Amino acid sequence: AAMAEAYHIQVAPHCYCGPIVGAANIQLAVTLPNFLILESLKQWDGFHATLLKKKIEWQDGHVISSKEPGLGVELNEEICEAHPYSGKDLHLQMMQTPLMP
Repeated sequence: AAMAEAYHIQVAPHCYCGPIVGAANIQLAVTLPNFLILESLKQWDGFHATLLKKKIEWQDGHVISSKEPGLGVELNEEICEAHPYSGKDLHLQMMQTPLMP
C-alpha cells in the first residue's frame, strides 16, 4: 500500500473470505490514505454472521469499523466448534449483479 501511495495509486484489499479476514481488512483499510474499496462476501451475513458474537456493521453500503480492540470482532467459539471445517464445502458462488449500486 505504501509503494502504491507513493505513485498516487489506490488499493483494494482482496477478501474472498469470511468475517475474520474481513475484520482484518477493515482495520487495515481505515489506516490507508489510498484505500479505495473493500471486497466482501455480501455483508458477511447468514452463517458468516453467526461466527461472530456481534456481526460486522454496515450503513448505507459502507462498512463501519469497530472500536473494539484487536481486529474488532470476537469469535463465537461455540458455533465454530459445532461446525468444524471438513474441507468439502468451501465453494462460493459469485453474484451476477452488484450487491449495491
